[in-house]
Amino acid sequence: MLEILVVVLFLLALCATFIVLPILFVIKAAQVLFERPLKEVVSAVNEGRDHHWRNADAVEREKMVRAACGWRVIGRVVGAGALVAGASIAASPALGFACCMAAWRTLRPIKQEMRKACAYRSTGAEDEERFPPGDGCF
Repeated sequence: MLEILVVVLFLLALCATFIVLPILFVIKAAQVLFERPLKEVVSAVNEGRDHHWRNADAVEREKMVRAACGWRVIGRVVGAGALVAGASIAASPALGFACCMAAWRTLRPIKQEMRKACAYRSTGAEDEERFPPGDGCF
């Protein structure tokens, strides 16, 4: 019995050494290589959005808020679909159930988010904060 345990532990260590560690090295290398350019791109996009927000009137700002909410909803639905697809592929029922619960938690806030976006009314003031204030995701 002890020999079986030793062999299983040896195989786990071997798996960790030859499979998991190279994956972690690749992830770290990608992070080192692409972190700075991605931050620059995100910064440029946010500057462009700030510029459009400052130069828009009240009606255009309300359209921008609704469009951003629509894109977030589309992203949530696509992500939930991927989770449900993962649940259908998962071998274990517990993992499938966890994927379905995560998909439900992803879709649940959509109704409130859409109501908030549709209820938003812009004042048109030049110093008005972007909606939602300080978020930076739209």
